Amino acid sequence: MPTVVETLEKNPEDRALLHDMYRYMFLNGECYAFAIALNEGLGWPIVGLMKGDVVWHAGVRAPNGNIHDVRGELSEDAFAAYHLSPSFVIRTIEARELYATRPIDKHTIKHARHLAETLWPELPWKETYAMKVRAFAEELEALSRKHGCWIPGQVPA
Repeated sequence: MPTVVETLEKNPEDRALLHDMYRYMFLNGECYAFAIALNEGLGWPIVGLMKGDVVWHAGVRAPNGNIHDVRGELSEDAFAAYHLSPSFVIRTIEARELYATRPIDKHTIKHARHLAETLWPELPWKETYAMKVRAFAEELEALSRKHGCWIPGQVPA
């Protein structure tokens, strides 16, 4: 039986509902995991909304200079406005700085990446789950052709 997330992923008009379900979690508490997921998936540098040495919020900087977090693409002012008064500094940080601040669950990062890929498939992801499945299928087909051996399945393909 498909999960709620899998069902919503199949209906683009319901992506807004999926986004709303997770926005609060990744905006208030798990933004570090979301920023790491975006960094790993897109290769864009992580930025921190800093107050002194404390990372109040994290996102990634796109090549066009805007910042992405769970809310999508934002200007620097919009990125900071939710969290702090104008006495903020935005600077590039490393994932290790986030890990050093507090524990970040690998499962949460994986979940954040899956959510981000679902919400914004048009972003230049390095390697998505769909890409991995396609590569696996292509390699399996090439291997099967090489050895003349096919694995039968329930559904002819």
